[in-house]
Amino acid sequence: MLRRVASLGASRLWREGVSMKLGTHIKRIVAIDPERYRIRLEYTDGFRGTVDLSATFASPGRRPLVLEILRGQLFSRCFVEGGALAWPNGYELCPDALRAMMSERRRRRRAA
Repeated sequence: MLRRVASLGASRLWREGVSMKLGTHIKRIVAIDPERYRIRLEYTDGFRGTVDLSATFASPGRRPLVLEILRGQLFSRCFVEGGALAWPNGYELCPDALRAMMSERRRRRRAA
């Protein structure tokens, strides 16, 4: 079933009408670029993409778990837990929201 994404920072995608299948799971981390805060992911359905997390990690604001990752230089220690992207301090990112970010990035590239 296809639904519009409206979670974890994906509300803009919702307003723009981006649709995707929800309930996806990350299978594995393919590559990590800690300098640019990018992670290449593979999903259980074969979808692959690179998610740019620089907006979250370059400007952490008052996010204590993100600040802890940065202070401890833990970005490269991310792993997959229960199909989500996670870090040793308990910080997790929704796989559906990450996939929506990657899909939007691809859509923009094709439109350019």
